[in-house]
Amino acid sequence: MRLFSSILFLFILKIGFSQEAFDTANTAYTNFLQRITDKDTLIKNRTKYYKCSEDLSGRIEFYYQDKELILMTHIYKQGFGNNSFLENYFIERDTLRIKTSISEEMYMNTLYKESSQGVSSTSVEKVIEVTEQRMFFKNTNTKECFERKHGEKLAEWDQDYFSKLTFETSNCLEDVEDIRYKYRLLRKSEKKLQSYSNRKPSCIFHMW
Repeated sequence: MRLFSSILFLFILKIGFSQEAFDTANTAYTNFLQRITDKDTLIKNRTKYYKCSEDLSGRIEFYYQDKELILMTHIYKQGFGNNSFLENYFIERDTLRIKTSISEEMYMNTLYKESSQGVSSTSVEKVIEVTEQRMFFKNTNTKECFERKHGEKLAEWDQDYFSKLTFETSNCLEDVEDIRYKYRLLRKSEKKLQSYSNRKPSCIFHMW
């Protein structure tokens, strides 16, 4: 019984340290995003575009402070249709620390109502469900995932409310090797992908 209690205590202690390490990195990441929103003049950025095909194209924003790369924002379109995806890669001392992915799902919710006179009616409302997952890389070999999710009628969606939701431990939705592969390609594009104006952008990515 004592051995079981000791193991349980160490397990809880490990979770606590992991959460604390994530909270520290996550706060630094969130603060940096806010500084970008506030147009902090100490933060510089460059934009690169690429196009591999009609169904794979995107934009990469590189954000620097004191010439050190801190954040890469990758907005891309994959597949036919209007779906777009957003990823953020937060970097500390040239090491990937947090990878964020945001997904949105829209669906129609049918409501059935009956009045006091017994008259039935139906109405349809559009609902949005947003899931944000942050994968935390404590070191090269260790990763953990944290998630927040909220669904609401589109007309009543409150971004401020969503932004204040806490992150809970979750299963990782993405394969870590796929993430590292994309991260290496994005870092490569920082040096090799040209900045384009009216010229046709090139491709640096393989299909993933």
